[in-house]
Amino acid sequence: MMEARRIVSNTGPLISLEKLHQGYDFIRLLYDTIIIPPGVCDEVAEGQFATPHAYLQHYGIVDLIEVHAVSRNERLPEAARLHVGEAQAIHLALELALPLLIEETIGRRVARGMGISISGIAGQVLKAFHQGAITAQEAHNKLRELLQAGRINRKIYEALLAVIP
Repeated sequence: MMEARRIVSNTGPLISLEKLHQGYDFIRLLYDTIIIPPGVCDEVAEGQFATPHAYLQHYGIVDLIEVHAVSRNERLPEAARLHVGEAQAIHLALELALPLLIEETIGRRVARGMGISISGIAGQVLKAFHQGAITAQEAHNKLRELLQAGRINRKIYEALLAVIP
């Protein structure tokens, strides 16, 4: 039996997936489970949904997202500059020894410095293309959507287009 494909996520990548046409369907090509800490669950629902569960139901991802409490609590570098969900996601990735979806600059720097493998959604588009899960045209379309939604900048967009024929 194939091992479940799991990854931890911070809030930003989930917002990026919301901005993509069928973004959550896309990420299902790569992962069976996205694990998030309670702080991330609260952040994605805040201001839009009555409860975090309502968010999961709205996007049809109750079976994809697993909310997992964090048991680690040691102080992280630059802790004062991290959001609660971001710090929890870094702790959770360490605790579970899993890669982390994260897009914020400071959080990426902290996670990378702690030896965590990181990626944003643009990196996942590239991964899906390299695995043959999506075509070059689909990858270009997803990257363009991320650019138009303000989720990546033009420099990242052009750099990624250069490696997808």
